[in-house]
Amino acid sequence: MRFTLTVVVAVALSGVFGDARVLSSDVAQPDFSPTSLEGVWVLNADLSDEPRARLEGVGEDRGRGRGRGAAGRRGSGPGGRGRVGGRPPTREELARLRQGIQEAVRDLMTAPRRMTIVMIENEIVATYDDGRVIRLVSDDQAHKGIAGTSMQVTRRTRWENEKLVTDISLDSRIEVRLEQTYEVRLTDPEGKQLIVTSRFVGGRASNGDRRELRRVYDAEPS
Repeated sequence: MRFTLTVVVAVALSGVFGDARVLSSDVAQPDFSPTSLEGVWVLNADLSDEPRARLEGVGEDRGRGRGRGAAGRRGSGPGGRGRVGGRPPTREELARLRQGIQEAVRDLMTAPRRMTIVMIENEIVATYDDGRVIRLVSDDQAHKGIAGTSMQVTRRTRWENEKLVTDISLDSRIEVRLEQTYEVRLTDPEGKQLIVTSRFVGGRASNGDRRELRRVYDAEPS
């Protein structure tokens, strides 16, 4: 069973300022093609939200005292310690869970300064400048992976019109779910931008809100 524990993820959308190019709704957008995601993309720091200072609360336990009610029934094994009956996790287990979630969320929310995207049939491969490689398969099926150092995650990716949408859930006793979208927009007058938006859409991390973080990438001139 899933243990009831609140996880705080303090991510908010900050204001967007600066003199960098901005997206224009007046620019005519061409017919969409999935291959428009391909290319080399460079982070536009002036237009992007900064997540680092906003992730301080990730993995904090705000649900102390709830575990007894959620797991009060003893297991039928010797001593009542079996997980079949929903034994609450120990402090050491909770500490490992929190650390794993912190690392996973930071991995998912930390923007690369530069990334290269290529497409092979329905697979989208993003290679980050720090060595990370993200593989997304747009078949709307569940695919397992790793975030952080050891946390298993499940990704389900699909196209919704011009947006590539990925639902991500952490395979943990603590429920954390987020949605990431990728969308290419033309800019005036010089080129195009890739907008990557991450939203906490449910589970304990959202605290009932739809917290989101936006990153903007400029296409690197060829």
